[in-house]
Amino acid sequence: MFRKLEEEYDRWGLNINLTKTEYLKVGEEQTEDSELHIHEIKRCSEYKYLGSIISEEGNSKKDIHSRVQQGKKVIRLLNHLLWSNKTSIQTKIRIYKAIVEPILTYGAECCQFTAKERRMVESVEMDFLRRVCRISRMAHIRNEEIRQRTRRIYTSTDNIESRQLLWYGHVKRMGGERWPKREMEYRPQSRRKRGRPTTTWLDGVDQYMRDRAINQEEWQNRTIWRSKCGMRQKL
Repeated sequence: MFRKLEEEYDRWGLNINLTKTEYLKVGEEQTEDSELHIHEIKRCSEYKYLGSIISEEGNSKKDIHSRVQQGKKVIRLLNHLLWSNKTSIQTKIRIYKAIVEPILTYGAECCQFTAKERRMVESVEMDFLRRVCRISRMAHIRNEEIRQRTRRIYTSTDNIESRQLLWYGHVKRMGGERWPKREMEYRPQSRRKRGRPTTTWLDGVDQYMRDRAINQEEWQNRTIWRSKCGMRQKL
């Protein structure tokens, strides 16, 4: 792979700066780096690309954890404003939608969320809402009541679900030669390891469709699909 890249660069008169070049391998199967033995190229375990963390594990765990920490940091910076009684609740909610929620949900269309990571995102949101209502964690007030006070019936994770469904339908409507669709429909041929299979991004999308009573074939009609990909009904 590196030699092909080097040959392509040579065709255009470009040189690779080996001292600034690093490479990453995704997946558990770590093969011998025989192709790179002639070059002293540093291997990395993760890197940031367009604001998202790409790691050798091949999942979204580190990226989600990073966004949660960024969200907490912003909330601490806004702490004096959130506890102020001079700013209305609705103004504070608009601040959340404009600053904090985009940090938590950036690039979430392609992220694989576990139940633990969903709780982490919701915890950051509830921390913000409690400060908005000027209620400390020591006060025994349920999250549902705080959401009613702030009129935040739907969570940021509900927003993530809707965006993933919209992206799923968008990719499904692509032509078969497009790389996003080829990647989404790719199925590994290697034998799966023993034990419980890992929950995939598509497993999550299937669950979101069941929660909203969406049929698989409805992605073909863009208007119908978008109308059904909104927030799920609250019981």
